[in-house]
Amino acid sequence: MRSTFTVSAWPAAAFLLSTLFPPCAFADGLPWIAEPGTGSIDLSYVRQNASKFWAGTRKGPTPGGGQDLTQSTVWVTAGYAPHDAVAVDARLGWARSEFGDAPELDGRSDFNVGVTWRVVDELIQDWPSVALRAGVIVAGDYELGHINSIGDGGDGFEASVIVGKYFNRFGLALEYGVRSRNNDIPTNTFANLTALLSVSEPLTLGLEYKRVNSDDSLDIGGPGFSPARFPEVQEESSVLGGLVSYRVADNVNVSVFYGRTLDGRNTADSSIVGGTVSYSFRRD
Repeated sequence: MRSTFTVSAWPAAAFLLSTLFPPCAFADGLPWIAEPGTGSIDLSYVRQNASKFWAGTRKGPTPGGGQDLTQSTVWVTAGYAPHDAVAVDARLGWARSEFGDAPELDGRSDFNVGVTWRVVDELIQDWPSVALRAGVIVAGDYELGHINSIGDGGDGFEASVIVGKYFNRFGLALEYGVRSRNNDIPTNTFANLTALLSVSEPLTLGLEYKRVNSDDSLDIGGPGFSPARFPEVQEESSVLGGLVSYRVADNVNVSVFYGRTLDGRNTADSSIVGGTVSYSFRRD
């Protein structure tokens, strides 16, 4: 069950101007860099559940008459801003996947490490903030060839451009990028649209729409498909989710989120729930 929803490659350090909005592991792309010398460590839990899926573009029950397809993932995300225009981030997770009476699968999720460079600062120039991110993907340690496999098993890279603007207590950001991996995994393009509203000093609400498109390739159950070729299928999805985030201390933030797959191709019709505890720090 390749994840349709993950915590951000942007850690808690990447929140609007470091003060207006609290840490947000829900959002996948924000252009605002934290103050130099500050960083964060996030611990997140995400659970996905589905009893229906798309085989190609046809939606129906999962095999076995709609048996539950679930995946639970624990993510550790860390980030640091060595410069007022540069941030580094890393994300590593461990997941467990279940499908009906089939054997349970578990393993280390794909590792992602990246660098973000803000090229335009809206506080200095009369433009929205603009950032560029480049990341490296290292395949995790898990079994392939199952409908509930944790990932696709490919190494590669991703690159994106992120544009954002804040208006008093409201922030809006759009990320668009490409993800390329080896082992015949189709190249993906992805987009993340994030809206954040600071209701009060400790409370923030968020909304995010995530879209992943894939190069033309195999469909589940289509010509040439076999379970061993699951990583090669043309997987696409649209996910809409919401976030509630609360700062419980000066350097500790707690977030809960819920998401839902709206449509897709060769992917699970998932509901997604999770939470994050973020600890931010400053290097003296």
